[in-house]
Amino acid sequence: MGKTIQVIADRANRPDDLIAAGEVLDLTFRDGSKTLSLRASKLLHLLVDAAGPDACIDKVHSIPIEALNGTFHVSRDDFVETCRELFGTTVRMEIDTKRGRAEKIGPLLADVERDLDDGDGSEVRFQLSPVLRLVLTRSNHWAALSRKAVMAFESRYALRLYEVIAIRAGLSSKSTETFDLDDLRSRLGVPPGKLTRWVHFRQKALNAAVAEVNQLSGFHVSYEPVKRGRSVTAVRLTWAVHGAQGRTAAARELEASRVGRKARRTGTAEMVIEDDDDLPVILSFPATGSIRYGRWEQIARDHLPQPTPDLDHVAARFRSWADGKFPMADPAIERRFIGFCEGWRKEG
Repeated sequence: MGKTIQVIADRANRPDDLIAAGEVLDLTFRDGSKTLSLRASKLLHLLVDAAGPDACIDKVHSIPIEALNGTFHVSRDDFVETCRELFGTTVRMEIDTKRGRAEKIGPLLADVERDLDDGDGSEVRFQLSPVLRLVLTRSNHWAALSRKAVMAFESRYALRLYEVIAIRAGLSSKSTETFDLDDLRSRLGVPPGKLTRWVHFRQKALNAAVAEVNQLSGFHVSYEPVKRGRSVTAVRLTWAVHGAQGRTAAARELEASRVGRKARRTGTAEMVIEDDDDLPVILSFPATGSIRYGRWEQIARDHLPQPTPDLDHVAARFRSWADGKFPMADPAIERRFIGFCEGWRKEG
């Protein structure tokens, strides 16, 4: 039995923990991609979590429909369509047999049965497929995901990026990794043949994913394109766990209404969000990492002298200057950063 199942058992009493097997996150689908719809990815996480430490056993598991609807808000028809996607998604893995290496191929689910009556006591009964059970049985590396964050993501790319970062965040000695561009495109779930140009991948997938992960997950992620000549061939991801203020902001955002979340993320809404306790949730200047490819980069470029200084150096000097004066989550952080950039201009 692998370590992942033991971790699932040990954390069964932590309601916000979703333990995901790294091997499941890295499964390759039939067309060579790592693509599931956002809805199917969320449902798979919930079903494996409902199976708990018995996930690797050939048995029928169940989950009350009321409990499922508490986090996975879809109609009965949408639920059926999502199950069809999981049935129709073929995965493959290599295994060792008495004859040597072999390839095992199969769907993610073996069977699903849902009560038509949504009244008290109604439930969903399901069986995980043999290939998925085998993956879970052998799994030795895992990611601890936040159930609230997983359910809150509005982009498939953001959920996949969160999974990529979370599986690596447990490695204390590692906080950056360089991915071949095609590999990262696949890991984020971009369908084959789509967003093949760097500019489109950056605009449509990566920027949006980074912004949503930084807002909701408790991680701060930044990236830097790696070029060969004039072409971008790889992407260097850097991540860190948010400090206390960042974690508090993410937790409160998860409790806040979805309405206005995108505007708050992109900076087109008020920067202070009131919750039930009248405590402000403030979007902060990133405590670590790069400010490239986001609203802070645009602010810097609008207010720094030309030619624009190195943005990472500007961010580092701003943090150093602010240290001891005000927090990165100060309500006036944007105004302070603008003033700092304009002051840079005056210093020439």
